[in-house]
Amino acid sequence: MDRRVKDVLDRLSADWRQTYSVPALAASVNLGSSRLEHLFRDTLRMSIRDLVRTRRVAEAARLLLTTHKRVSEIGRDVGFNDPSNFNHAFRRHFGLSPRDYRKAHRDKDGEPES
Repeated sequence: MDRRVKDVLDRLSADWRQTYSVPALAASVNLGSSRLEHLFRDTLRMSIRDLVRTRRVAEAARLLLTTHKRVSEIGRDVGFNDPSNFNHAFRRHFGLSPRDYRKAHRDKDGEPES
């Protein structure tokens, strides 16, 4: 893996809730934005934006099943400032709204399935 892509991955993994701009990430590894995006896509087969979104919705899914927090609160906790964007991203990834995902994966008492 290209060292610069690895450096960006490490930075994104360290604090995935943080909002990063591609130009700032690219500058941190001495690349232009388009070159970093190209390297990232070639290496991981996804964009930086897609990687961050995937990580956020995965964490949201975990929180939906392990906490009793409100869906809107979970969306904010994982880095979505707009509930509509959170719902859209979640539905696109899992095929269900966050609320329906929680219902589908909880037992009849509303507790996480074993």
